[in-house]
Amino acid sequence: MGIQKFPITEEQIDALVTEFYARVRRDPDIGPVFLRAIGTDGEIWRHHEAKIASFWRNSMEIDRSFSGNPMLKHLANNDILPEQFPIWLGIFEQTAHDVLPEATAQSIVALANRIGESLQFGLVQFRKPQEGPPALKPAV
Repeated sequence: MGIQKFPITEEQIDALVTEFYARVRRDPDIGPVFLRAIGTDGEIWRHHEAKIASFWRNSMEIDRSFSGNPMLKHLANNDILPEQFPIWLGIFEQTAHDVLPEATAQSIVALANRIGESLQFGLVQFRKPQEGPPALKPAV
């Protein structure tokens, strides 16, 4: 089953991503994780935001030029913890409702929740001890 399409423009995605990361950088819980991973240089942040906007455009099949593996990126950073995903998703949801039309915000938040749950689940699975049973739900 594919994703449910909803109307969103490239400009709306760019505005969402830019405002989201401005808020993330100010967040006391996950801001330091992002600042350690990306740094403080404005040009590097613009590059990161452009990459993430490309991810969202790809997810919506607006532009298929995104390349990368979000799961591997998150797994490679040991500062990213499964229990941080609700914080990330909360900031994303509030930002979406602040910058997008309500129906669009609801739709992209639903998609972000599915993506976030998948990443969170992947972190739990790949980082658990090999001899243990599989984790059926993310540990939060």
